[in-house]
Amino acid sequence: MLEVAPAYLSDTKAADVLAPLCDQIGEDLDNSLAARRYAMSGDRRALHGTVL
Repeated sequence: MLEVAPAYLSDTKAADVLAPLCDQIGEDLDNSLAARRYAMSGDRRALHGTVL
């Protein structure tokens, strides 16, 4: 997810960029944003409530 929506983008801008990709691959946008936050922080709490 970081390749498509780099860390310098806000969550709002990242959602705009990731939405078409998520539609193409059949992934939930919220899960994708959580995976992106986890990749940036390394904090597993970012994945709370997601199914990856």
